[in-house]
Amino acid sequence: MRGDPLGIELHSGVGRFMKAVYAWTLTGVGLTAATAGLLGRSPESVAALGEAPGSGLLWPALAVLALACGTRLHQLPPRLARAAFLGFSALFGAALAWIGAVTALTPGRLGLAVAVACGVFVVLAVFGSRTRRDLSGWGPVLMAALLGSIIAVVLDLGVLRGAGVPGLDTGVQALLCGIFAGFVAHDTQKIKQMYRAHGPRDNLAVVGALKLYLDFVNLLLATLRLVGGYR
Repeated sequence: MRGDPLGIELHSGVGRFMKAVYAWTLTGVGLTAATAGLLGRSPESVAALGEAPGSGLLWPALAVLALACGTRLHQLPPRLARAAFLGFSALFGAALAWIGAVTALTPGRLGLAVAVACGVFVVLAVFGSRTRRDLSGWGPVLMAALLGSIIAVVLDLGVLRGAGVPGLDTGVQALLCGIFAGFVAHDTQKIKQMYRAHGPRDNLAVVGALKLYLDFVNLLLATLRLVGGYR
């Protein structure tokens, strides 16, 4: 008995599409790592980044830029959308270049954090891609948990540490690891569903790659905070 040709074609199309999403995600992460590594080797470059006008607003600006990319990327011409994604990845790498100057990371700790983040990402991406369970309900819960974590970080930095009270940083970073791991599974399934609903159009592979890129980078940052310590 022959299989359903339409079903086989759809399955094959999803597989090719997800490979493109993962390829773009890997490209973005690699570009971020290369940029951060090259700039981070130069103390002068790190100092210049920290002393640049408006450097204190860099992270909020990146958050706004990521939101803008996420909402507008599908409307851009394909080449411009890819260039915007790669440009954002490089800019994020420049923002991370100071991490070696403000954290007590050793090569061993850095390798451990990368290995843990990569392992968690792969496991949760496979789960999100293959599970038949609807993960759409995870979205509101994860967003609420993320908002609570941000409030806890502000409380930790602005109140507890100033009063000499032991901070919440370790617990918050562990929670953030779990949150972004959940987002990996949730977003992977959502990206597949978007393809099945709309097909390979509107720069969907790059849009999906941006979602998974942000999930992985934030997962890695939380893991680095757990294992890296501070100088």
